[in-house]
Amino acid sequence: MSLMQKLKNIPFVWICVLSLGIALGGYFIGNGVYKSMARRTVTVKGLAERDVVADTAIWNVKFNSVGTDLAEVQNSIDTDIRKTRAFLIENGFKDEEIQNLRVQVRDKYAGYSMEERNNQGNKDRYVIETGVMVRSNNVQLVDNVSRKMGDLVRQGITITEDYTGPIYVFNGLNEIKIQMIEAATKNATSAGEQFAKDANAKLGKIQSANQGVFSITARDPIDAWSDNEKQSINKRVRVVSTITFYLK
Repeated sequence: MSLMQKLKNIPFVWICVLSLGIALGGYFIGNGVYKSMARRTVTVKGLAERDVVADTAIWNVKFNSVGTDLAEVQNSIDTDIRKTRAFLIENGFKDEEIQNLRVQVRDKYAGYSMEERNNQGNKDRYVIETGVMVRSNNVQLVDNVSRKMGDLVRQGITITEDYTGPIYVFNGLNEIKIQMIEAATKNATSAGEQFAKDANAKLGKIQSANQGVFSITARDPIDAWSDNEKQSINKRVRVVSTITFYLK
C-alpha cells in the first residue's frame, strides 16, 4: 500500500493534530536554541581615571595657653589670635577668609577637693584651646604658607599636638561624572569586543550595567599604608563600570 493510500485511511482530525505537533515541536526547538544563544553573555569591567586639582583648602591653626589665672590665660590667647591673623594677612590671605575657632576652657583640677587643689601647689591649672580657620580657594597659597608655621612658633605661639595641616577638597566631581562614565563604558566595550573576538562571537546589546562608585585618592601617595588624600592637592578620580553584554 502506498503512502498516499495510507494517509487516506487516517482520519483528517489526526492529520491536523500531527501537523500541529510538528509545527509546535519546530517552534519550541527553534525558540530553545534562541534562548540558549541569548543566555550567552560576557561581563567586563571598564576603568576611567582622571587627575584633578583641589579647588578648596581648609586650614585649622590650633594653639593653646596654660596658666594659674584664667583671665591671664585668656589675654595670652587673645594675643596669639591677633598675631596669627596678622601673620596670615601679611602672607596674602584676605580677612574674610579667616575666622576664629571656638574657645575651649579646661580646668585640670575640676572635681578635685580643696585639699587636693592645695596639694598641687602653684602648677598651671587652666588650659584654653582655640585657633583660627582659613578657608580659601587659593590652595597653592595655603600650601605655601602652611610650611611657615615655624614663624608663629618663634613668636611664642604654642601649636597644639593635633595639628595635621590643611585639608584639600575637590568639589568638581559632578562636572566630570558623565565624561568619566562614558570613558569607562567605552573601555568596557573594547574589552567585551576583544573577548567576543577570541570566542568567535560578536558583541550584542547590553544586558545590564553598573556604573560603579567614584573614588578619590591622592595622585602621589606617600606610602602604601597611609590614606593622605585629604592632605593632597593633586588627586586622582577613579570609577569602574561593570557591564554585561549578550554574545551573538
